[in-house]
Amino acid sequence: MNSQPTSAAPQCSTAFHWKVTLLCLLTFPVLMALGFWQLDRAEQKRAREAALDAVRTQPPATLPGTDLAQIEEQRRLLLQGHYLTGHNWLLDNRQRDGQVGYEVITPFELSDGRILLINRGWVAAGERRADRPDPPAPEGEHTLFARWQAPSDHPLLDGRTADAGWPKVIVAIDPEAMVEAFESPVLDHYARLDDGSPGALITGWQDLEVSAAKHLGYAVQWFAMAAAVVIWLLATLMGLRKGRRTTTANSAECGSGSSPND
Repeated sequence: MNSQPTSAAPQCSTAFHWKVTLLCLLTFPVLMALGFWQLDRAEQKRAREAALDAVRTQPPATLPGTDLAQIEEQRRLLLQGHYLTGHNWLLDNRQRDGQVGYEVITPFELSDGRILLINRGWVAAGERRADRPDPPAPEGEHTLFARWQAPSDHPLLDGRTADAGWPKVIVAIDPEAMVEAFESPVLDHYARLDDGSPGALITGWQDLEVSAAKHLGYAVQWFAMAAAVVIWLLATLMGLRKGRRTTTANSAECGSGSSPND
């Protein structure tokens, strides 16, 4: 009389084990692919870091004087010219040590008349949103040391702003959008000012890119998850095998027992 519930339980258990097995077989290759992708990203970052280290050891490129096509990103610059005072952009949402602030972008007119945007460093934000810092740049001719930087290519960020006066708050450095404030040509790159140069604020520039070591860490995490899936799969298969043995044993006992009508 109780044979039907007894047989239903192993069937449900077997179905569950097969579902887990299928899930593991589908998940494992995805996790392995993600791990190898992170290893490839780590190799790319190592190559980029090696290239940047080579660039940083080169002597400064002088502006004016050096062909822009020959200046690699992160190349050190020696700049001759003067700041265009009273024209500060505030790059929004920049934090240092947990404190909210801005990075101050000031145009610098080179001695040949071209304009280069200079990121002078960080300043703390005011207590109210309307309290905007506006640190003045030193007047007169100056020699600056800085690093050549490419602006962000994020499609949703640009340097346009609705602010009428100065300083203007922006969310990204975008020379193409910011050129509207000047009659002279603006270079399509900008420069991060070295500490100690005239007009420098709080620099301490940090590389926001993920390092090769972090990509390796991510790869280890994906491979560890793949290993966990394998362990789960083996445990599931062992449970499935045990369930089959139990079902076989129960069938054998039913077959060897006497009929209720005997």
